[in-house]
Amino acid sequence: MNSLTKETVDELLAAMDAYKVIAQELIDKLILETNQPEKSEIIKGSYYLISNAELLNDEEHLTGNWYFDVHGEHCMFENLDTGQKLEVPSGIQTILEMWIPTFLVRE
Repeated sequence: MNSLTKETVDELLAAMDAYKVIAQELIDKLILETNQPEKSEIIKGSYYLISNAELLNDEEHLTGNWYFDVHGEHCMFENLDTGQKLEVPSGIQTILEMWIPTFLVRE
């Protein structure tokens, strides 16, 4: 079995941290900027209730020019300026709380 260098582990952990931050920002943006029918439950953590609801800002996209598409148990976000895409599971809050990357540091 190949082992990862400390530098590789550090890069992977930094990428995971960046993903968590961006994913949470986008989910928060989606909740705040759309007319979610179950908004009060979603805010409490029931992210699986998020839907492709209408935007509140009379725009076609979320602020920052983010397109979103809720599908199944995921939401795909795409920044229309940069082309960056991020797939976020609807259970992201649980995933973020449970995401312990110990598998990266096994010897």
